[in-house]
This record gives sequence, structure tokens and C-alpha cells, in this order.
Amino acid sequence: MNLINQITHNKFLTELFPSGLTGPVLIGQINLDLGGKLYLNIHTRQKPEIEVLKWGTWGKDYNTIVVKLYTRARKNLHITDWNNVTYSQLIIQQNNDHILLKQTHDSFQLELELTGLIFQECSTYTDDLDIEGNE
Repeated sequence: MNLINQITHNKFLTELFPSGLTGPVLIGQINLDLGGKLYLNIHTRQKPEIEVLKWGTWGKDYNTIVVKLYTRARKNLHITDWNNVTYSQLIIQQNNDHILLKQTHDSFQLELELTGLIFQECSTYTDDLDIEGNE
């Protein structure tokens, strides 16, 4: 299942990644606020299909894109061994009234049950670590 198709206000993302986020991703940040919102940052090393002038040149000015999302309604959140998070496949399942995001790598496990995701913005940076997290 394509995560981008599950995101509201996804027009820019569908232009960046028309085939979806097909490679491993890193869940870089999860924030919960007192108002009930959950913020989720997904880092990808997937080269975008379009050039965004203000970002510069892929591979020179940046090699990582951060997709910033939020949701007002979450059902469940389960994280095990967060300190071992790394780039890995994100599994997306659509159930009756929610989206299930799952990611596992070695001892790290993440499961998020959400009722919807809303695109907020993208940012970029250059990361010198390889995809497995080694320098």
C-alpha cells in the first residue's frame, strides 16, 4: 500500500514521489502534544522525481527529505527499543477505520494506529551516514 495515498493534502508529495515512498524510511521523530495531535517525521533517501529549486541539487545540497505529517486522532502507539531505530521498510495497512503503520528492524519495533494523516511540509538535509546507520 502506498503511504502517500493515505495522506490528506498530498499533491506536492505525489509530484515528488509519483510511485510512492518505495525505499526504506526512518521514523525520525514522533511528538505528542496535550491537544491530542501526533506529529510524525519520516526521513527518506529516495531521490524525488522533480527538482525543487529552493532545495538545490540532489546529492550535492541534500540527500535526505523529511516528510512532516500530523494527525488529530490516534488510536494506539507502541514503540520498542527506540534507540535502535534505523532506515527500514514501512508497512502500511488500511483497516476499517484506521491506518496501521508498522516498522521493524532488529530489536526496534513501531506500530501506530491512526485515523488519518495530514501533510504539513517537507525539509531537506545532507546526512553522511549510510543507509544502515554506519559512518
